[in-house]
Amino acid sequence: MKELIICVAPYPGEKQEEKFPGKMDVAQEVIDCHNAGAALAHLHVRDKNGLQTTDTSLFQRTIETIRNSCPIIIEGSTGGMPEHTLEERCVSFTVPGVEMGSLNLGSINLWDGVYQNKLDDILFYARELKKRNLTPFLNCFDLSHFSCFPTLKKEGLLSPPHTFGFVLAVPNSLPYQDRYLDVFLQELPAESTWFLVRHHALGAKGFAYALEHGGHIRVGYEDGPFLSSGERSRSNARLVEEVAKAAEKAGRTVVNPDRAREIMGIGR
Repeated sequence: MKELIICVAPYPGEKQEEKFPGKMDVAQEVIDCHNAGAALAHLHVRDKNGLQTTDTSLFQRTIETIRNSCPIIIEGSTGGMPEHTLEERCVSFTVPGVEMGSLNLGSINLWDGVYQNKLDDILFYARELKKRNLTPFLNCFDLSHFSCFPTLKKEGLLSPPHTFGFVLAVPNSLPYQDRYLDVFLQELPAESTWFLVRHHALGAKGFAYALEHGGHIRVGYEDGPFLSSGERSRSNARLVEEVAKAAEKAGRTVVNPDRAREIMGIGR
């Protein structure tokens, strides 16, 4: 695919070694990233201190601010904390303005713990997405996670086109290598688009292989704060800008949110 969707995940996770310096105005970061070329934003429900919460009041205000300034697509995360219930992990789905929701297709070792996504839990999230007519962002951290896809299809919980995220190089999970990505691509179902989500990549140069092979890209402080030079980016927007420039050199065309909605089948 010549067209490129850039996704931004602006807020660093609690385990990120390089934190964003100071408080983050998430709405403004997302707006700036849209202006730099991002068509999609991956957001967690967080409190004023940046910690995961089930209180959606601040999240809702953030979404409203973004919506008043730009048409970027909002993807709500089901990340949550270990103590959160299934319902609490998908509270972002309940907020007006959210159009996609993350659907993690399996469990993995993550940092110093286990990120649990049992099949019954995955089915629960998928039903919540379908009930609200939200488009799933299907995250695969491991090759085995593709085995969940036929079950979701059989249950009538997925319809094409499908959007996959290949999440690699999270500490203690599958590292990134081009040859691993090749194997993931061999398993990619028909009528699917895919994003590379590569933690601790050194800017756009860490996504060169994906750009050459038709993939879409997610960047942002949640995944890593560094540019290709090794310099720490002063903002999420600079990370987006670097990918947009690399895309142009690779012959890819960065698309706006409306075109990204068409590619991913949002709102059908």
